[in-house]
Amino acid sequence: MGKTPLIKGMFISSHIDKLRREKGDAAVAELYKRLGIEKGFNNFEDYPVRQEIEIIETVLELLDGAAPENKEFEAGRLHFKNFSETFFGKMTISIAPRTSEGFKTIMQGVSLIGRYVFKNTNVSSRLIDESVVKVIMDNNDYSIEHFRGFFYEWAVFWGLVQPEVTAEELAEKRYEYTIRWKYEY
Repeated sequence: MGKTPLIKGMFISSHIDKLRREKGDAAVAELYKRLGIEKGFNNFEDYPVRQEIEIIETVLELLDGAAPENKEFEAGRLHFKNFSETFFGKMTISIAPRTSEGFKTIMQGVSLIGRYVFKNTNVSSRLIDESVVKVIMDNNDYSIEHFRGFFYEWAVFWGLVQPEVTAEELAEKRYEYTIRWKYEY
C-alpha cells in the first residue's frame, strides 16, 4: 500500500466552519468532544484523510440530526459544498465559465487541484467525449461513494443538465469516476 493519504487543514476547517455557521459553537464543541479533538487545524498543515472523513461524517450527522441513509454519498456532496466556500475552492471554480465547456476544462485540470489539496493521493482525468469525463483517484481513503457524491454535487453546482456519476473500484484504494451530462451547445 502507499503512504498515508493527507489533506490540508483548510479543507478540514471548512467542515467545522459550516457546522459553526449553521448550528453554533455548541455544535462545534460537541463535534470536538465526540472525536476527541483538542485544537483546531492549521490551514497549510497536512492531516490524515481518515480524520477528515470522521469529521465530515460527524458534521453531517450534527447538521441533519441523524446519519442520512447514504452517509458516504451525502458526505461527499457536503464536502464539495464546503470546498467551494474555501479560498482555494473559490479561486478554482472561478477560472472557467459555468458551461459544459468550462466544466470539461476544470475537470481536465483536476490533477493540479488534487496535488494542492492532497498529499500521497494521485488524481488524474481524461476527456471521453464532449459530455463525459473520467477521473481516477489512487491511494484514496475515502469510500467509493464519497467522491461519487462530491463529483455529483460539483456537476449540480456547475448547472449541468442531467448529471450522472458512476464509480468503479479498479483496485484497492483506486477508484474511477465517470461523470456524464447532457451537453448544451
